[in-house]
Amino acid sequence: MTKRDGLGSQSASRAQPPLISKTPSLNSKFLPQGSGGMIAGKTSALLGAGGPPSRVEALTQNPKPVVPAATPIPAEKPLAPATVSNSSKPLAPAAISNLAVLQRKTLSLLEEYFSVRILDEALQCVEELKAPTYHPEVVKEAINLALEKIPPCVEPVIKLVEFLVNKNVLTSVDIGTGCLLYGSMLDDIGIDLPKAPTNFGEILGKLALAKVLDFKVVTQILKKVEDDMFRTAIFGSAKKSIASSPSGQEYLVTQETEVQACESLLS
Repeated sequence: MTKRDGLGSQSASRAQPPLISKTPSLNSKFLPQGSGGMIAGKTSALLGAGGPPSRVEALTQNPKPVVPAATPIPAEKPLAPATVSNSSKPLAPAAISNLAVLQRKTLSLLEEYFSVRILDEALQCVEELKAPTYHPEVVKEAINLALEKIPPCVEPVIKLVEFLVNKNVLTSVDIGTGCLLYGSMLDDIGIDLPKAPTNFGEILGKLALAKVLDFKVVTQILKKVEDDMFRTAIFGSAKKSIASSPSGQEYLVTQETEVQACESLLS
């Protein structure tokens, strides 16, 4: 064999491919689930997971906060028509009926009081009404009925009102509102009862002196009365009944502003 032939055989042996071939790569999609733990001698990032490794690595490197799904807000239910209408329809007849009952009982107890003049009995009857919001009407009806009597029951009605206040049944607000209610009717009442404005003024003066009525109410009443003669009679009688008391002059001094306001309404 020549040297050239030896060189040719060596180059041919070098060009011959190796006998051991490379391990063929396996496609992961043909592997059974859970067998992706070892691929080409490398450990998977998530053992036993069937998901692609690239997704797992991305979650591991840059974890994103998990945003919970927004809870849907239930739509507000409209009010049932019955809920709205119940407050207006059936209450009106019951309220009218109850008012009529209260008025009848009030007139009955007042008639009984002016007949027998028993304060404790009148107190019990007023308490049995169980209607504090109706107390101003009780005061108005008491004054109205007292001044309709012949002779007028001025002193008895004053004693009744003061007694009910001392027993914590009536308040000064009840008395003031009741007097205003009566004063608003005086233009009509005074036509049939000419002495009613004078007698009403006496009641106002004595209740104010007893400190169960704010003297400002007298000013408000004069503003409601349209007849000039009635206004003059009310204020003159109220001031006279106060001045006739030993402590009356001192009281009028403390109420000087309101007294002047009343006098300005007479001019």
